Amino acid sequence: MTNILFFSDSKCINLYPINLGKCASTLHFGVRSVSTQWVEAIAENKIKNTSCIRLNSRLMPTKASVEFVCQMISGDKWVVNGETLAEIEGDVSKEVGGDVSAILTASAADYFELCGEGIRTDIDRLKLVWGARSLDESERESWAMNGVFFHGDLEQVHISPGVKIRSCTINTESGDVILGPHSEIMEGSCIRGPFALGENSTVKMGSQIYGPTSIGQHCKVGGEVSNIVMHDYSNKGHGGFVGNSVIGSWCNLGAETTSSNLKNTYGEVKLYSAKERKLIHGGRIFCGLLMGDHSKTAIHTAFNTATVVGAFCNVFGKGAPEKHIPSFTWGGSEGVKEYRIEQAISTAKKVMARRNVELTIKEEAAIEKLFNDTSADRV
Repeated sequence: MTNILFFSDSKCINLYPINLGKCASTLHFGVRSVSTQWVEAIAENKIKNTSCIRLNSRLMPTKASVEFVCQMISGDKWVVNGETLAEIEGDVSKEVGGDVSAILTASAADYFELCGEGIRTDIDRLKLVWGARSLDESERESWAMNGVFFHGDLEQVHISPGVKIRSCTINTESGDVILGPHSEIMEGSCIRGPFALGENSTVKMGSQIYGPTSIGQHCKVGGEVSNIVMHDYSNKGHGGFVGNSVIGSWCNLGAETTSSNLKNTYGEVKLYSAKERKLIHGGRIFCGLLMGDHSKTAIHTAFNTATVVGAFCNVFGKGAPEKHIPSFTWGGSEGVKEYRIEQAISTAKKVMARRNVELTIKEEAAIEKLFNDTSADRV
């Protein structure tokens, strides 16, 4: 069996805040993690060498990259513009390249921009792993009789075992819609693909979802969302708009939480850079909310365009907070204070227990380390 290791390079700091406390390979390319997709893709391909493969955690598992890695042999080191993308363990190292179009993420915002490609890349493997079946044109009338209306090709709708779909509208004219095992679409929802809904996740009543959007497993999503990536065990269960955003795991957005994703001037947004510790030009016009794991918002929280929220934050208060909210902080526009580590861990335990997940001693130690590592941000 091929041993796959993921490494983080110096540019992983640019993925702040969504990789705080974890390897970037755990981030979602579409609806599943980069690491999961790499492992499955390599397993199904005929690889020339079965020794240890080291992969850059920012390298997306596109078809071209997977095929190139699977053709590498012992000692090969894939280097592009001075950056190591992959290498095969061997006695003699040899740099290889070639005309391969690789995707290497350089910003947290890249993940919502790559959401559609991630869904397309993973769709066949998703159907296999989830046991999903593609609908047939002959089913359109029977679905309509039950209040479910489809626009576009029915063959681009893929339903896994245990899925519940109530009266709603699903549009595949711009991309596939795939629903994971035991997920649910509640009444009155309108969905436009590309869209992927993870296992045991729910689209709440009357939701408006614009693709490309992916919702991880054990999530709830409601209100209006457009081009977002929501990682596992997070909730946006109520009204409010969130667009062009990446939400970490174990987050909860209170009712009517809303993020701006476009400046009134239609100008280029500025994003907080963890490397430079200041706002810098992000090279994009659309960007909403970038939020680290275990962060939460109160009802009616409003975020300015391209707001960056660290991990373990509790955001509340009148008006929009600063565009960068450091990890382990409590407050909002009227000021913030440090979120005590004991309280942060206690809350995490309660939240995770509600999903029958236990916070391990190792994870608790990792949270304490993250608290200490981010202390300078709270000065």
